[in-house]
Amino acid sequence: MGDTERVLKIAGEWLAGGRMVCLATIIKREGSAPREVGSKMAISSSGETAGSIGGGGLEAEIIARARRVLEEGRPAIVDFSLGEQSPELDSLCGGTVSVLLEPLGDTRRLMVAGAGHVGRAVAWLAHWAGFAVTLVDDREEYLTSEGLSEEIVRVTASPSQVAGLGITASTFVVICTRGHSLDKDWLRAVEAAKPRYVGMLGSRNKGAKILAALKAEGVGAGFLEQVRTPVGLEIEAETPEEIAVSIVGDLVREWRGSARRRE
Repeated sequence: MGDTERVLKIAGEWLAGGRMVCLATIIKREGSAPREVGSKMAISSSGETAGSIGGGGLEAEIIARARRVLEEGRPAIVDFSLGEQSPELDSLCGGTVSVLLEPLGDTRRLMVAGAGHVGRAVAWLAHWAGFAVTLVDDREEYLTSEGLSEEIVRVTASPSQVAGLGITASTFVVICTRGHSLDKDWLRAVEAAKPRYVGMLGSRNKGAKILAALKAEGVGAGFLEQVRTPVGLEIEAETPEEIAVSIVGDLVREWRGSARRRE
């Protein structure tokens, strides 16, 4: 078994075990560098590594960048100079390398707060669109599996328990609970995690009032400016299913649009 096959085999085992993986591949090399184009290294979300793309300071920097890629859920291309002008890499090879960092695993994670008609429709459609979905409600009786895939995680929790939901900088969040006060509590609760995307269901008037109230309470203006409310594309949606189409459409646009902006 060659080096590439071994790295991919180990990465596959980590993914099967529920871990996320960042795959680092040298895609360009100029001058003197330790490894050839195509050399691969895998870094798991728990810190394990497999393979090598050069050792020393280069790999230490790659591991640090890999953590960021896994947290954000977005691939990146990073250029490294292996000479005296980059003392942090502790390398005198003199060449340059470009490394592609690819996040593998459930990087499209969505948390839906509220398991009413709209929340369940969003969870169902987002799952089939490729998101790893967690549906959250403080009413256990609303979290039945009826009409939902078993792969959709259902959690009984309130905003005060947000720390246990695993929200990170790569998570998408949609808030569509049964009341304005609860929506407000969820918005306040998820601020600290700085999710990639936060959307809240409701009218423009409702959204403006909630955001103004949270700003008065000291919630960061930068976070509040990123909240999408009313959440969803403007398609004149009325039914829960139509609203779900508009919301998931916006989630996909954000996901695919970010990918195009990186090209």
